[in-house]
This record gives sequence, structure tokens and C-alpha cells, in this order.
Amino acid sequence: MNRIFILFSALFLCVQASANEYNAPQLNMSVSKTNDEYIGTLTGHLQATEHISVSAELDTTGYLELGTGYGFSLGKSYNEVYVSYGRGDLIDVYTLGVFSGFAVTENVLLFGNTSHEWRELVFDAIDGTREWKNTVGASYAIHELVKLSYSFSYDKSLSQSGHRTYQEVRVTFTPKWVEPYVQYTFGDHRVTPADIKISQDATLELGLQFRF
Repeated sequence: MNRIFILFSALFLCVQASANEYNAPQLNMSVSKTNDEYIGTLTGHLQATEHISVSAELDTTGYLELGTGYGFSLGKSYNEVYVSYGRGDLIDVYTLGVFSGFAVTENVLLFGNTSHEWRELVFDAIDGTREWKNTVGASYAIHELVKLSYSFSYDKSLSQSGHRTYQEVRVTFTPKWVEPYVQYTFGDHRVTPADIKISQDATLELGLQFRF
């Protein structure tokens, strides 16, 4: 989900910030807690050109993900097609997705994401899985320094029957250079993309997003 909120941040900057801020590198540091398990994650995002972006994510489980996207603005919307590859101890994750966001006003933003995910276990004897993942959400700047976001996700297995849903609520504080945030995730979800099992326990995440 970090990727979606980084793309969402790009939409927010596209609407409210200058071109220099929009092109600024972003670094996200977070710690999440599910039951008694803690996971730290470091995510970087760079707008390499006007349209091309690159990103990298590493967490304390050893999962590493590299991605790139082609994004463009159209009126009050920001759109991006992206691909990524992630590698964990037990799994390879390939993703192809599309993100789109629209500014209703300067303070109200809507966004959506759909992606196809291939999950290949390192054990050749076990077949991999495919998932179709969808997210819709909204954000409201309740103050010039406080932003409230909500998203609903529906993930459908294409290899087996069944689906799952989960929701996320995030409060972000938005001073100029660093954005602290608190995020609460509940429903059936993976705590990290490398997880094979689905967690039904809520996840609390604390993070800092830096913009250079």
C-alpha cells in the first residue's frame, strides 16, 4: 500500500505544490505493528523525468521491491501506469497496475488503483497464484497541516475461488519538509507483500515521509 499512497502524494503535490516540490525525491520510513510483530519499512521514490518515476522498498523481513512508472497529468487528474518486481525469502512478486487520482477541490481528492499481481513461490513444486487487486479512496485536507485519508480495497484471487476486503484510515500531518502519519488497517490483508498467509488482525503503522 505504500506505493499507492506515494502515488497519491504525487497527485496531492500536482494540485497544491510547485513543480520543484513535485519533482522532489521522497523517502518514507515506517514501523508497523500487528499483534506482537513489528516490521520496519524504508521506501524511496524519485521522479526521474517529467513522466518517468522509479521506486524502491525494503523491509525488515528482507523483502525488496523495485518499480517504475509512467505518469502524466490531465486537467485535475494524475494518472500512472507502473510495474514492479519484489523478492522475499519465499516468494517473487510481479505487479502491473494503473493508478488514477482526481482533485475535486484543492482540499478533496479521490483516487483509485487496479493491479494484476503474479506471486511465484520459490518452491517449484508449488504453483504460484494470481490476484486482481483494487483500491478506491479519498482524502480531505481538514486543515492546512492535517490531511485525513480513507481507502477500501477488494482483492480477488484469480487462481483460486474467494476474495478479501480491507480498509485503511490514515491521518497525515503536512508541514513543509516532513510528513508524520498514523495509519490503521483492518480486514483481511497482508502485512507485507512477502507474506504468504493473510492476517485478520489489525495493523497500526507509524511513519515519516520526507521530501527533499
